Amino acid sequence: MKLAITADTFLKALPVQAAQLKEKDLPDQLIFTKAGTVFEIVDYSPYEGLPNTEADDHVFFQLAQPPEGHQGIRWFVYGLHSHIEGTEPDNDPQDDPAEPKPAKVKDFGPTISIPGISRPVGIYEPIYFQPSVSSFTWSEMTKGGTRIPVNATVTQRIVKLCKYMDEVRTFLGSRPIRVTSGYRDPISNRRVGGARNSRHMYGDAVDFSVEGLGVVDVFNRLKKYHPKGGLAVGSGFVHLDLRPGAPAQWAYPRGSKVPLW
Repeated sequence: MKLAITADTFLKALPVQAAQLKEKDLPDQLIFTKAGTVFEIVDYSPYEGLPNTEADDHVFFQLAQPPEGHQGIRWFVYGLHSHIEGTEPDNDPQDDPAEPKPAKVKDFGPTISIPGISRPVGIYEPIYFQPSVSSFTWSEMTKGGTRIPVNATVTQRIVKLCKYMDEVRTFLGSRPIRVTSGYRDPISNRRVGGARNSRHMYGDAVDFSVEGLGVVDVFNRLKKYHPKGGLAVGSGFVHLDLRPGAPAQWAYPRGSKVPLW
């Protein structure tokens, strides 16, 4: 994996404004880095601090080797000054979509309890109700109601993702979208071969295909439409997520090789 610096910025020992570290006069905690610098990294994750704070926009990463003249390999960087290319070598999920709603079911089907929602919801019930919007269902995003969000925060992320994906569907010509994989609890994520820190476990990622469009075409169309978050192409699906911090693009091992960024 690579971390590409897209604007003059700093590598930082803490996810705070550079000025705060400058005041402490600790050179080992702040490294000026010019746009165009590319680092080889072995791991990274968005730093999820308090929402809507400076820390929430940072990425925590581990370098393959320390920067010249420094010893540390673990640093923070402001996410919007960088982007990620590539993914873990073993990140190659293979998941099966939820079964479609049986024709004989006339209502929202069996109910499940979702954290953060005060009443049981039908698995074929839309994630959110809004006139003139074709929302995704709980069945699509929870694999038929078998993958229940671990808490209300995950539920909120799922709702936000589905609203965004309805906008994506409109952008792509209002074509039908088939969800391959929505929310995955940690056990399900390991079972299908997802990344160790997969955004599917956070509730803000979805793998999908679009009727009438190839996955490479969908990926290329969404590059500019979805400049933040994660975007990837796999074998028969496109991955999209709403991660905070640095955006990321990659191709899965069994996916088509595509130009990134």
